[in-house]
Amino acid sequence: MKDKINWNEFSFWGKEKEYVNTAVDSTWISGGQFIDKFEKELAQKLNLKNAFVVSNGTAALQLAFLTIDIKPGDEVIMPAFGFLAAANVLKLMHATPVFVDVDELNWCMNPKKIQESITKKTKAILAIHNYGVVTDMQQLSIIAKNNNLYLIEDCAESIFSKYKNIDCGTFGDISTFSFHATKTISCGEGGMVSCKESSLIDKLKLIRSHGLRREKKHYWHEYYGNNFRMSNVHAAIGLGQLEQSAEIIKETERVFNQYEMNLRNHPSIRLQGGSGDSGSLIWAVAIYLDSDKIKISRDEIILQMAQKNIECRPGFYTPFQLDMYPNEMAKDFHIANTLASNIIVLPSFSKLKDEQIDFICTTLNEIIG
Repeated sequence: MKDKINWNEFSFWGKEKEYVNTAVDSTWISGGQFIDKFEKELAQKLNLKNAFVVSNGTAALQLAFLTIDIKPGDEVIMPAFGFLAAANVLKLMHATPVFVDVDELNWCMNPKKIQESITKKTKAILAIHNYGVVTDMQQLSIIAKNNNLYLIEDCAESIFSKYKNIDCGTFGDISTFSFHATKTISCGEGGMVSCKESSLIDKLKLIRSHGLRREKKHYWHEYYGNNFRMSNVHAAIGLGQLEQSAEIIKETERVFNQYEMNLRNHPSIRLQGGSGDSGSLIWAVAIYLDSDKIKISRDEIILQMAQKNIECRPGFYTPFQLDMYPNEMAKDFHIANTLASNIIVLPSFSKLKDEQIDFICTTLNEIIG
């Protein structure tokens, strides 16, 4: 194919442009009607008790940490393989991310590795549902309850995914989502926090908007807050997308199924465990390359795919592979490091055509040999 196949592309599905124009014409660019509508629709479609939209997924994580009162020195347990947004936020807050290894099959946090990492400083367990596959939340819920710890779900990559027919985001005491331009539902930039405990909701709302008690009087601060709010324009885009969620889910499933049909019997490629389950909505199709069977390196494969106008990405780097986490270098997390060195993430956006997927897989097979 002559045209470049990008790793991801934002797609319009419904009334995004119409809603944006309505928001702009209303002169309510910051707050406005689309924020309330978007929040109500999110809570309903995801079976959440509530939804509080914010400026981005990382802001959602920080708001969640602040809401449960993460302080300097507190520890939060999280997987050693996954996007490092949560860990980076904790470092900026002078708290400590404590990494545990992941499951070899589903690439999410291994519940069997958690208990040994809990200390007197542990405040919470954070699950990251990598690429759309949901962590074993039944086991994590038991561990969190038995140790009196908060359970947080990072659902940035897993919106609409389920675990044992229960929606992700409904297990944690607090859960976060992302609506970045690459995500299944997008606002361009945006995120959301949902809170199970009613006692935390008021605090969450105050922190999201400068700690202001607006219904009392203007400029009346009751808590140390920040500005984590989403704009009305971004909410308009998100609502336009969310209204078409059934079609987006259908097309996202089609993309994964087409890849699976092409790759499931390849002797040197392994798909993420759980990605074929009916409950998983795969945000990005990631494949594990068996380095013992392939003579060419992962990075060289990505380079050669790019030369064929196909943009791919590596797996997430672990903190042990990055200079910014030097104190973690001595720790041996074999599975996480192996995954990080051998995963390729293929183009995965929901309007990717079947013939494009077939071309990607054919090209990949030719390069691997």
